[in-house]
Amino acid sequence: MTTAPATAATPTLVSRFSSVLAPLAGLVVVLILAAVTTPQFYSLDVLRLVLFQVGLIGIAALGQTLVLLVGGIDLSISGVMALSSVVLATYSSGDDSMLVVGVLLAALAGLVVGLVNAGLVVLRNVPPFVATFATFVLIQGVIIAWTRGAPSGRIPPSLSWLGGGRIFEIPTPLIVFAVLAIIAAVVLAKTTAGRRVYATGLNIDAARMSGVRTGLVVASCYVLSSLLGVLAGLVNSSFIGFVDSALVGNLDLDSVAAAVIGGIALTGGKGRISQTVLGVVLLSVLLTWLIQLGAGGGAQLVVSGAVILLAVFLQGRRIRLPFRTTATPSK
Repeated sequence: MTTAPATAATPTLVSRFSSVLAPLAGLVVVLILAAVTTPQFYSLDVLRLVLFQVGLIGIAALGQTLVLLVGGIDLSISGVMALSSVVLATYSSGDDSMLVVGVLLAALAGLVVGLVNAGLVVLRNVPPFVATFATFVLIQGVIIAWTRGAPSGRIPPSLSWLGGGRIFEIPTPLIVFAVLAIIAAVVLAKTTAGRRVYATGLNIDAARMSGVRTGLVVASCYVLSSLLGVLAGLVNSSFIGFVDSALVGNLDLDSVAAAVIGGIALTGGKGRISQTVLGVVLLSVLLTWLIQLGAGGGAQLVVSGAVILLAVFLQGRRIRLPFRTTATPSK
């Protein structure tokens, strides 16, 4: 006589919910700590800063999520953000009449970076970490040589609505992020293209044998990530009004952290946009709280790195149920 566990599906269900509950619990903990240590955290100005951070990090994290879902990683996002600002400022010199062409040139620069990343990964089989980090270093070198590492250039004032505008008191970057997140969630969950992204990330060989053009899927994700990096760069530069690549230097790590702590698997093929959104909110609240505490950039990097390590550690573990499973005898 053999026995079969009647509640075999329960652990899987609990593990699935734990990927959502863990970041929610983390968010509650941070909010409680903020209330105790920095009461000024619950002010309108700080709330606006949090919402801006959600929009800025969120746009970059959406692109990172697409790349992570196909089993890659994009470490060139912050470089693309800085590059788009430099291209726009250099071409327009702050002249509103040059804005449209400047934005198109910035998008073209991002497209080129995305294609280079995709070519290295898909055609040359270069590990994504190496390919995108090399691209990042190359871009940073060009930007430092061009700007000499100092804040420079002017962004056309007519673009200021993108970074500093509000609609019904809601920061524009947050609205842009929300719209893009909804579109990405629908595409990934309801369309053939979305299913191909997940299939490629879960098992690229099996997906290829099933007729999926995996190279095109992977390349598309890297290109979209770069274009979203351009948009995030325009949001940031239009908010501050000039070019300062140092201000976006951590966005690579932040975008990875937001996706991973939300539950996007680094191994690819697992995760939803809603989880990325949750991770973005948690990370934005955490970083803003650190700013209120007076923590410097180094401390913020340490915390972001620690959060990624913790999230990766938790992803590899299953929650053990406190109750016993029942057994159903079989004849």
